[in-house]
Amino acid sequence: MKSDPDDLERRELLREYREFIKTRHPDRGGDPAEFVAGLVRYRALLAPGAAGPVPGQGAPAAAETTVYRRGSLPAQMWRAIMERHRRRQNPRVR
Repeated sequence: MKSDPDDLERRELLREYREFIKTRHPDRGGDPAEFVAGLVRYRALLAPGAAGPVPGQGAPAAAETTVYRRGSLPAQMWRAIMERHRRRQNPRVR
């Protein structure tokens, strides 16, 4: 089975992308601005045209994403999520 040169190039690029994320992520001590710039660059290489606008280059900034961690949700929303989870579970029988 012969490998397509484009497929090999894409796999190499994905390997570099994963390595970039592991080494330069802000949670691992990397610079947040450098990380965002690297993400934009790699995403543009991996899927041309899908990277979206680049902040700071005249294009409108992308919307920020909110990440909720356990305990940071408003209480009412957390109760609704847990109630939905409980309804999906098998009933507890004594």
